[in-house]
Amino acid sequence: MAEISNVLGKTSDSKYYTDIATEYMDKWQGFGISRDGTHAKLAYTWYGSWTTIYNLYADSLLCFHLPEEKKPSTLSGRIKGWVQKAIGVETRSTFVPDKVYSMQSNWYHAVLQQYGLPLDSRHLYTKSDWEFFAAAVTSKKTRTEILQSIATWVNETTTDRPFTDLYETEGTGGWPGPHFMARPVVGGHFAFLALERACGGKAVEGLGFLDEPGAFAEVDVRMALEAEMYGVDALGSEQPAMEDL
Repeated sequence: MAEISNVLGKTSDSKYYTDIATEYMDKWQGFGISRDGTHAKLAYTWYGSWTTIYNLYADSLLCFHLPEEKKPSTLSGRIKGWVQKAIGVETRSTFVPDKVYSMQSNWYHAVLQQYGLPLDSRHLYTKSDWEFFAAAVTSKKTRTEILQSIATWVNETTTDRPFTDLYETEGTGGWPGPHFMARPVVGGHFAFLALERACGGKAVEGLGFLDEPGAFAEVDVRMALEAEMYGVDALGSEQPAMEDL
């Protein structure tokens, strides 16, 4: 709403909605991210849980996470004569912080299973379209690992049916049945290809920080989840809330 108001020249409305969005983003980080800052929780009060933030993809796809010094108001696409207009103005700052992208990229690497990235901590099943959404906004290392695990599922499981969008990431890699075959949602499998073309090719460039030296960090999943449940770190010290870090 803030960006739409800005495009329409309603600057006071734009500021109002921007202030609300910024406040809510800060609150979400405080409520939705684990105390140690290693992962997003499935629910605000579900300590010891984790989830895939697949909708983080939209933040980049809609040009809200471009390189700070390269935010043109009009972006040329690869199709001749086609132009994508980025919402907002050139001085716009990123909405979702870099640290959220980095945090989730490292977490996905840590919780990855034989046949893919589980949807969340409740079960080892996954949604293949959401896997691709999530993978598209991770580091090259994590993205490659996720895609390779999905390819392993395709190659090693017994089904010769059309690609399902719901399956188990461990065991036999089972899937629920014919009502989950070749559904339109598998268009999400093209998420990274779409991102490469988004924002005049700058959307992927805006995620370059994920591949910088020192960006990757191993996470001890068991220790992180236990610490979150009991509110202490590995040394027994009480952990601060995310907003205090």
